[in-house]
Amino acid sequence: MSRICKAFENKKAFIPFITCGDPDLETTAAVVRAAAENGADLIELGIPFSDLTAEGPVIQGANIRALSGGVTTDQVFDLVRELRKDIEIPMVFMTYANVVFLTEQNVL
Repeated sequence: MSRICKAFENKKAFIPFITCGDPDLETTAAVVRAAAENGADLIELGIPFSDLTAEGPVIQGANIRALSGGVTTDQVFDLVRELRKDIEIPMVFMTYANVVFLTEQNVL
């Protein structure tokens, strides 16, 4: 059974959302670890992006702060690789198609 399926074994799950890099990646790592230690079943990690027309003011502000601090998609991936060393619960990305498309294009 996948980690994500296991998170929903009880038909409900506590899923905190964290915008990576707001206010910085070190704080993001500490918040993720605290959420995992305090009962999160799954953690949703937002990858900052500049085109936020579909988001509310709280998530817009978090993305703007993260991007203003220089956070990149590659840094977020590196952060998750590091977190995965000691975080067992599932982590999923909330992102935008443009981020995935642009990252894929740069890799190919």
